[in-house]
Amino acid sequence: MKKFLSTIIVLIICAASTFCFAEPSGAMRLGILPVVKASTVTANLTAEDLEIATGIIYEGMANCGDFEILSRTDVDKVIQEHELTSWGLIDSSTAPEFGRMLGAEYLLIANVTGLSNAKKSGTVFKSNKNDYDVTAKMSARIVEVESGRVVLAATSSEIVKVKVTGTLVRIGMNNFDQGLAAEALEKSAQSLVDKLLANLEAKKKARK
Repeated sequence: MKKFLSTIIVLIICAASTFCFAEPSGAMRLGILPVVKASTVTANLTAEDLEIATGIIYEGMANCGDFEILSRTDVDKVIQEHELTSWGLIDSSTAPEFGRMLGAEYLLIANVTGLSNAKKSGTVFKSNKNDYDVTAKMSARIVEVESGRVVLAATSSEIVKVKVTGTLVRIGMNNFDQGLAAEALEKSAQSLVDKLLANLEAKKKARK
């Protein structure tokens, strides 16, 4: 009887926790949606930039034994089959329906929330040496499909610094080097994964 009661108590505590992780052998099915940019981001990110960022998140999360990562092919297939052209708008309220179609228990939704450049010195137009910062910001959340709850979240902000010499440079999102934007985005995606996994470990330790 005591053993039975102890088991019930453990189950109740687990159910009440923010996120109850399974052992690697019973890993939970996680669908990772393609990275999209928020509507407030006006910079021209290429599809390849977003694809690379998505790949970084896939690779990073695949190293976490708590999840069985659903393939990108499966995710893309569901998106295409159901003509979900607005999949970038999937949030906590729409995640349950999409997750059930995908057969996932959890969904990871990541967005580019900011991409900007800042001139460190000089005037708007100048041919002397100038320092520039290109900053990429991202956010991610893992949503439980059954309830729509956000069970884990993280944000990242990474900067790429560059010196421009002897070249006329116009300050503005439509004019800076696309390669710098891609580099900043890749750094931000990696930082985002690191923070998600760090938050995950912190939650697991807090329950011990």
